[in-house]
Parts: sequence; C-alpha cells; structure tokens
Amino acid sequence: MDVLEKENGLIKERLETEKRTSAVLLELNDTRKAENASLRETVAAKNETIAAMSAVIAAQDKLVETLKKKKTSPLKRLADVLVGIGLMAVFR
Repeated sequence: MDVLEKENGLIKERLETEKRTSAVLLELNDTRKAENASLRETVAAKNETIAAMSAVIAAQDKLVETLKKKKTSPLKRLADVLVGIGLMAVFR
C-alpha cells in the first residue's frame, strides 16, 4: 500500500507540473499573439508612411517639372536687370 501511495503522490505531482507547464505555455502563446499583432500594426503604419512620402515626392517632382516649364517673360527679366542696376547705382 505504501508503494501505491508514493506512486499516486508522484502522479499527482506530475499532473500539477503539467498544469503549470500548460499555463505557462498558454501565457507564452498569448504573448506571441499580441506581439504578432503589434508587429502587423507597425508594418501597416510604416507602409502608410512610405505611401505618404511617395505622394509628397511625386508632388514635388510635379512642381519641379512645372517650374522648369514656366519661364519668365523677357520684359520681366529686363525689369529685374534694370532694378538691379538701379539698386547698385543707389548703393554706390
């Protein structure tokens, strides 16, 4: 009878160990799920940032092209030169 009680005690101890192990593994699984969700959110936010930056770059490229095509009139350039000459004459 003593041997059976010892064996029963060992089996109960093993069962408790298995329960604790199972609880720890469940907690680890939940933690990994939460981490995975956080990483997905981070990647989504990063992709949004990249898309926004790409849109800004495209807008800047369009503005640069527009400015390259836009030329000032010869009269405006002549007026700028005359103003520059006038200012130089005043400051001398």
